[in-house]
Amino acid sequence: MPDPLSREPQPPALMVRVYEGNGNAGGAGGDDSAHGGAVALRAHAGGGGAAAAPAACAAATGPRMLLTPPEVYAACVRHGADKAACGWFKLLVLTVMAGAYVGVGFSLALLIGGNLGLDIYKERPGLFSLLLGAVGFPTGFTLIVIAGGELFTSLCLYMAVAWWEGRASGRDFWRLLAVSWVGNFAGAGLMVGLMLAAGSFDGKAAFTVGHGFGRCFVLGVLCNFLVCLATWMANAAQDMTGKFVAIWLPISAFVAMGFEHTIANQYLLPLAATLGRLHPDLISAVPGARHLSAYDLVVGNLIPTTLGNVVGGALCVGTAYACAYGAPHAAVARWAARGGWWRRRRGARGPAAAAAAAAAAAVGAGKAVAV
Repeated sequence: MPDPLSREPQPPALMVRVYEGNGNAGGAGGDDSAHGGAVALRAHAGGGGAAAAPAACAAATGPRMLLTPPEVYAACVRHGADKAACGWFKLLVLTVMAGAYVGVGFSLALLIGGNLGLDIYKERPGLFSLLLGAVGFPTGFTLIVIAGGELFTSLCLYMAVAWWEGRASGRDFWRLLAVSWVGNFAGAGLMVGLMLAAGSFDGKAAFTVGHGFGRCFVLGVLCNFLVCLATWMANAAQDMTGKFVAIWLPISAFVAMGFEHTIANQYLLPLAATLGRLHPDLISAVPGARHLSAYDLVVGNLIPTTLGNVVGGALCVGTAYACAYGAPHAAVARWAARGGWWRRRRGARGPAAAAAAAAAAAVGAGKAVAV
């Protein structure tokens, strides 16, 4: 089994740091005992034994269609490191493409689910939300993952875990988020122009509901929590069908529940504002609707949604899994092995102190300690 953390050979300590622990120290929702054994063998074999460990692991488990949570974490770290090294031109092209894919997905959602009519929206909101979420944006996200693109909301996850593992700097983190935000906006704007030029929305109602700053922020957190879970599970799946299912479930859920995705809004809100001015009858058809101003677009939605998306992806998913499988977890393990504040405060003596010293020595030697 190839080294999941990097294409380059890594020292044993790094393997233990990322995959630290046996089956008991793995993640919830998966049995990591077999994988933990393979990692321990890789970490301690040294020399020729390091080459034998992957072969032994492959022989024991055979080809797998799904990665374990620690392997997914290592894959996300590697992807984040690769993205941090990405040149500006390539990054800009891929972010523009991702923004255009989001526009394709939400155009499909609006033209199918969103075109059911206001009577269905009022009388059967559940059916309206189901079709709006199930058809459209999962297509856009699948295009991004499979065909290739760099989406701001997914980068919140990748760059957070890469930063935690020292594979990307803070400057890399904010550079990629800034460039992807702008590039996604450009791609979404390109799709707005193309869809309007094609007349795809002529005579069709397109509307959005405004929220306050705080509510919009929370909706952004919830949205990117689901989007980054889709990213996480798509990394776990090793075949096309698995990736599609992993993407479709959380992406359709966030759209159906009305959460706020900043890149989707970069497409939807300018589209709604333009249609409202081209077709004033659309505004009058929606009770309480009004023309969107630049302030509504930027301060009322894009800023709080962007902040919420960063928190939902970088903190609620990226940092959470870093605490389970990455450098923060290893730091807690080393701290616990030294006895923790409770042992130092009580002045532990005898067998307990000896056990703590042995655990600290094990961590120093590169062995796993379960916490």
